[in-house]
Parts: sequence; C-alpha cells; structure tokens
Amino acid sequence: MSLVVLPFKSEDPTLVATNLGVAAAQSAVDEVWAVAADEAVAAPVRILADDIAAFREKTVRVIIQERIGKLRPGKGDAMNTAISRAAEEGWDRVHFYDADITNFDASWIDGAETAADRGYGVVRHRFPRAATDAMITWMITRPALARLFPGSFLPLLDQPLGGEVLLTRVAVESLACSEMVRRRSDWGIDTLLTYATSVMDIGLYEHHVADGKRHALYGSLHELREMLVECLDAARSLEGQPGPAPGARHGSDPAAEAPEDLKRIVAYDVVGSRRLLGMIWPEDEVRLVAHLPDEVAGRLLSAGPDRAFATGDDLVERLVGAPTTVADARTAARPAPEGMLRTRDVLHRLARALETWRERHGHYPPAADLDALREALVPEAMAAPGWSSLDAWGHELRYRADATGASYVLA
Repeated sequence: MSLVVLPFKSEDPTLVATNLGVAAAQSAVDEVWAVAADEAVAAPVRILADDIAAFREKTVRVIIQERIGKLRPGKGDAMNTAISRAAEEGWDRVHFYDADITNFDASWIDGAETAADRGYGVVRHRFPRAATDAMITWMITRPALARLFPGSFLPLLDQPLGGEVLLTRVAVESLACSEMVRRRSDWGIDTLLTYATSVMDIGLYEHHVADGKRHALYGSLHELREMLVECLDAARSLEGQPGPAPGARHGSDPAAEAPEDLKRIVAYDVVGSRRLLGMIWPEDEVRLVAHLPDEVAGRLLSAGPDRAFATGDDLVERLVGAPTTVADARTAARPAPEGMLRTRDVLHRLARALETWRERHGHYPPAADLDALREALVPEAMAAPGWSSLDAWGHELRYRADATGASYVLA
C-alpha cells in the first residue's frame, strides 16, 4: 500500500489540488493526504479534494497538522503529523512531495516506487534546479554534512534538503519514534529526516528527475532568512552524532545536464535583494558581527550597492597580513561592539550623503579615495558627531567609485 502526502501552507489551492489529482491518478497510489498548516488554508483545498476523490474513486484527505515539535510550528509539524498517522495505520510506503511543484507528474512516483521495489528502504529525488536556487543546500547543508560526516555518502546526496522522498514502513515506524525528528517542527525537518534515514542501514537511493524541480521561487533573499537560520541550527544539532555505517548501501541514478530554460531562471528577485545591502544593521546583529573575523566583519558593516562584492588590492594586502591560524585569530585585538556601532553609523551617514549626490548629479562622485570624496560631499557629512576616518579596527575608511560613477564601495 502506497500513500502520497503533500504538506502545504501558503501555496495556491489550485496548484495543491492539481498535484493531489496527479497523485490520485497513479495506479501505485492507494490514498493521498494534504496536510494543511491550519483550517483557513485547508478549506478551499478540501472542496477540490472531495471532487478529486469522487472522480478517481480514491480517498483524498485534507488533514490539519498537529503541534508535535518543540520549535517554531512549521513544515516539521506537518511531516511529523503524517509520519505518526502513517505509522499507526501501517502504510507500507509513504511518499512526500512539496505542494508547490509545478511539473509534478507520474515519473516522480514511478521512479521512487521502482527503486523501492529493488529493496531500498528510502528513496530521495535528485534534480537540476533553477540558477541560484537551493542556495541553503549548497552553502549550508552540504558543507555541514561534509564536515560532520566525511567519508560517508551523506555529503554526496544531491538534495539533502529536498522534501521529495519515499519512506518504507520500517523507516516510517523508526521516524515516528525518533525524538530528535519529532522535536524538529520547523524548516530543519528535512535535514533531520535526511540524517535519520541515512543511519537506519536500510539502503538509500536517489532517483533523478530529468526535467528538474520547478516550483514557486522567492522574492528577495530576505524571505530565506528564517529557513537559513533553522537549517543551520538543524545541521548544528547533528554535531557528535554517528554517521552512516561503513559500506552503507547507497545508490543513485546518474546526474544529467539541466534543461536549458532552467539554467536561465534566476530563483530570486535580484533588485529586491540588492536593496538589502543598503539596510542599516540593527544593534543586536552588529554585536554578532563582532564575533566574525575582522575582515569579514568589516566588509559586512560597509555601505554601498557593491559592499558585498568589491575586493580591492587594499583588502587583499590586509588579508595577507591577517592572522593565519585559529589561535592567532582568537587572540587578535577585537573592537568593542560600541566602536562597531559608531563605524556603522558613520558609514551609513556617508551612504545617505552619496545617495543625495547621485539624485542631484545622476551618478556617484567619481572619487578614487576618501580625500577626493571630502571635496565632493558637504562638510557636515564627514564632520558630524562620532565622525572618524578610522573604523573600529583602526583602519582608514576606503571609498572607490567605478569609472562611470554608477556604483561604489565604501568600507
């Protein structure tokens, strides 16, 4: 008996229902569940689900997620609700798919079922993704798995944060009893499911979806903030845990070239994301930045549309002379948080003055250094209370505009 589960929260009800219909149409599927965040989002889907059930002559249920975990209520509660109920009802195979997939078809289900028929206890899906999609996977989760479990197959998994997975009965029953999985009620659930199923020693296979995963993309990168923090915390929670047994069974379809149109899709709003670079850091985050290596902290606190991208010779020269060991870095002099706050305020005062200049002249001042910038800006911008040409680390502030004055970096 095979069950398909689609957790959902803010997805378009029509898209959720379309995917429920695709699942219900498959001969390998006996029942389909949609697990909703609350009754408000469940109501419109329930109406459509009833029509699908009548048409396909299969049970299509809309379930409200229960409060199971200990962290922020979210996707983890939805998946754990389904896992608990599936374990109680004795389902042989349980498929999970994200409800926002726009190219969901029979190949996802058939590919997973085929691998399970070959004796794999867990089947994950691997797939190409849009350009710049899956940044948390690439920058947080995969590096973390490589650091925590070197030599195992965990760092090799293509989509360790993918919500698309088939679990056999033994996996479902084990997860339903796992406290570390059940407490993870937030975005970190995918990380914990990946880890927990990898150490069950029941075989894990990756099925390749050639058309890629096409789904709802993001606005600005600010929308990923909560997910990033929770996935990072989930990875951190695996510190000290045992990895997969040596020789643990892992198989995978070979990777294939991504579809050409998928390569050209940018997965987030670039313009909206660049605006984040001009935002003033709140005090609590400035205090956190103080714990980063000096050069990283200085770059993060800098101002201007290119503040995160520019790397000048001056920065390279200073990096060469930076501490070279962890011990050196820990003993290096660190600025007080109050000094970093003053640096932040000075940088953003100058940034506002530079924006005023651009509005009047159509470009930023074509200055190559701070002295030339003094001649371009009104004196008040560089002589207000708290002004200093030295940053919190005792380095001279640096300004450089490009040849056309279209952009600058101030750090």
